Amino acid sequence: MSELKQRWQALRESQSGLRIRDAAAQLGVSEAALLETRIDEGVRRLAVRIDALCAALPHLGTVMSLIRNESAVHEKDIAFPTGVGSDGEIRFVGEEFALTLIPSAVAHAFYVEDANPKGPLRSIQLFDAAGGALWKIYARDKADHAAFERLLAELAWPEDVQPISFSRPAAASADTAAAGNPVDLQAVLETAAAEAIPVRLEVANHGVRQSHRGPLVRIVRMGPWLNVLDPGFDWHLNENPLSGGSVEPGDRPSLVLHLASGGEAARLQADDSATADQQATWRGLVEKAVTS
Repeated sequence: MSELKQRWQALRESQSGLRIRDAAAQLGVSEAALLETRIDEGVRRLAVRIDALCAALPHLGTVMSLIRNESAVHEKDIAFPTGVGSDGEIRFVGEEFALTLIPSAVAHAFYVEDANPKGPLRSIQLFDAAGGALWKIYARDKADHAAFERLLAELAWPEDVQPISFSRPAAASADTAAAGNPVDLQAVLETAAAEAIPVRLEVANHGVRQSHRGPLVRIVRMGPWLNVLDPGFDWHLNENPLSGGSVEPGDRPSLVLHLASGGEAARLQADDSATADQQATWRGLVEKAVTS
C-alpha cells in the first residue's frame, strides 16, 4: 500500500463522511492523485476523448451532472441534447438547464465506482492537468446503463500507454482581490421560492459552467452551508469562502457571489421565463439584499 493511500485511509477513519475534495486539501494533493491510489479498486483511468463523450451523452438517458468550485456544488439531473460546438466550447441547452464545457481544460478522466446503501455510485469524472475536478457525470436510476457501458468501453485507457502525470497547480494570481458587499442570500432564495420566481442559478469552474432554470422550492440552512434541495436539482453553497456579493446591472440583474480568493462562486438572476412582475420583484430583491 502506497504512503498516500495509507494517509488517506487514516484520514477517513478519523473523520467520518470526509469528502474526497476535503481530504485532498488536507493531504496537500489533488483529487485525481487520491483516485489513482484506488486503481483496480473501483477506479480506472479513461482516455480523454471529449468528442466521444459528448456524442454519447444524449444516449445515456437521465444522468446527474455535478460541477463545483471552492464554495459551490451544483448537481442537476439532465437528459442531454446534442451539443453544439463553437469558439472552443461545447454547449448543451435544455428547457431547465444549460452547460458549457471547455474541452481544452480537460487533461485526465477516470471511471469511479463508490459503495452506497442504495447501490454502487458509478461515474465518469474529468480533471484538469493538475488533477483538480472539473465535471462528474453519475449514471443513476434513470440512466441507460447499457449505453453507459458502451461509452466506458469506448473510453478505455490503452494498456500500452503510460498514465499521464499531474502537473503542478497553477499559482494563485497576485491581483485576485476580494470583491463584493455583505449579502443576505438566504433571504433572496427564500423570497424567490415564496414568490415562485423562476431563476437561473449558475456555478462554474475553469472548465465547466452549469445552470439550473426554474423556480426554487426547498431552502435549507446547515451551518455555513446554504442549500437548495429540490427534485432533480441540489445546490450547496459554503458561505465561508465568500467575500460577499454584487449586483451586475441589466434588464435582468444578476446577483454575483464572489470568492475571497478571487473569481465567482455562483450567480443568480431571474430567468427569461419570469413575468414582468416577477422581474420587478427580483430587481428589488437583489438590490436590497446586497445594500441592506
